[in-house]
Amino acid sequence: MFRTFSRRALAGALFSLSLASATPAAAINLFSVQQDAEVGRQAAQDAERQLPMLRDGTTEGYINAIVQRLAAVAPGPRFPYRARVVNAAEINAFALPGGYVYVNRGLIEAVRNEGELAGVLAHEMAHVAQRHGTSQATKAYGAQMGVGLLGQLLGGRDQRLGVGEQIIGSLGLNALFMKFSRNAESEADRVGAQMMSRAGYDPMAMANFFDLLAAQQRGNPSAVSQFFSDHPSPQNRSASIRALAAQLGRGRGTQVGGLQTVQARLDQMPAASRRQGLARTASRLRRR
Repeated sequence: MFRTFSRRALAGALFSLSLASATPAAAINLFSVQQDAEVGRQAAQDAERQLPMLRDGTTEGYINAIVQRLAAVAPGPRFPYRARVVNAAEINAFALPGGYVYVNRGLIEAVRNEGELAGVLAHEMAHVAQRHGTSQATKAYGAQMGVGLLGQLLGGRDQRLGVGEQIIGSLGLNALFMKFSRNAESEADRVGAQMMSRAGYDPMAMANFFDLLAAQQRGNPSAVSQFFSDHPSPQNRSASIRALAAQLGRGRGTQVGGLQTVQARLDQMPAASRRQGLARTASRLRRR
């Protein structure tokens, strides 16, 4: 016996199927580029009110010099990328839609050269360029409201300009802090390595950073536990990046320079915040 489906129900089914099967680059995103920037700005303000920010112009200036070099070759929308430093001892970094990048002080202190630092920044900026944050928020909302939402969109009432606000209103800004999928992380590795090569860095440094994380996990696991709670294990990622780096070739640009000076400056400052307090802050951010 044949069953008749309404256009609304069919739209919802197609929406759920497309969200489940799409790759990160092709995933449905109901946010506009302008909304990426706006929700990212709101989330950044929220984060900076709660995280222990390092207010040091020299350190921020150095990090942002690398960021601007990478931003010049980043794919996708021309977001106004900028970085801030979190006064936290753990090795970690994250980014928010619209170009807001955050780097823990512990990561700056741990890297062995500028290329490794550029690799982390390029990876996080690639999440922004590929719009993973708002794509993921769309997917989470679709799982919750798929039938009604796509039924409206395909029914002739294009509400795109208001859908982003609707999603954030339903899920909260915590939707932008969710852990990325393994596919999204792999795409950020690939796009980040490409950005490094175009900006003049050797993308092999990204793989070397993963090796550093593996060594830290064996010798000082508390320093990288926060990183592994937000990112996949580097075991297979290092091999993939090495293969890609061999294809891309070594970048030929000069470095910004000054990492050792910044590291020495940080070494003279009071100790950074430890993980316990930051874990409580991160939990509060995700609940909002």
